[in-house]
Amino acid sequence: LISILELEDDINTVYETWGKPSGLKTGYPQLDEKIGGLKKGEVTLIGGETSNGKSALAANIACNVSKNKGVLFITLEMLQAEIGARLMHINGGSVADLNILFQAEYKIDYKDLEPLMKRAQTMGDVELVILDYMQYLGRGMTLDEVARMSKEFKSLALKYAVPFIVIVSLRKADNKSKRMWKDIEIEEFMGTAAIGYDADVAMIVSRKDELNEFQADNVYVKILKTRNNKLDWDDRIIKFAWKDTKITQLPDVWAKVK
Repeated sequence: LISILELEDDINTVYETWGKPSGLKTGYPQLDEKIGGLKKGEVTLIGGETSNGKSALAANIACNVSKNKGVLFITLEMLQAEIGARLMHINGGSVADLNILFQAEYKIDYKDLEPLMKRAQTMGDVELVILDYMQYLGRGMTLDEVARMSKEFKSLALKYAVPFIVIVSLRKADNKSKRMWKDIEIEEFMGTAAIGYDADVAMIVSRKDELNEFQADNVYVKILKTRNNKLDWDDRIIKFAWKDTKITQLPDVWAKVK
């Protein structure tokens, strides 16, 4: 047990930053303002349809953060060299200033996450963990399995006091042509409702605009949930510039999408 008085300094720090961006910065001030930054112990879900930018957003955040802090990037969808090449492109042709660790093996499940995180912290000052992506950790992705994974993500984020970003896919729509991405909510993430309940922050990424038309030069992020930051339900979508997986912030006047 621990007394609340022993936590007074930590409590004051959290109190003073309540509702304001704190923790690690994603590199996108508009996103940080809406989600409150990447805080220790929090799980952030990034979802989206196939080939719509969810992994690219995670890679851009990893690139931005790793210039100052250590990042553990668990990549189960791409080879380390492939994601490394993407990071090199995002970073202007070099990886020399990026502090990123990858896992050595690809055949892992959610029970291997803690040994990886523990090992990573012995090798460097890792302050952000990214998993790309959840569906590669399981076999049948049953509701029970997803629930166990979800609890494990949250438990590890708290135990190791790091923000934990997890890429997730969406449930398959009966008729994809009729599903507007901007109408998707957290209930449509793959698996049980537990994953949405356990997460602190959730967002969806799309290369389509508000009319569901593909955009070659833009990518959109819709905030679905923020546990510890006020969410403006009328202003949840941010528009970014896109160039060959590199994501940059647009001026405020153009970035807000109703």
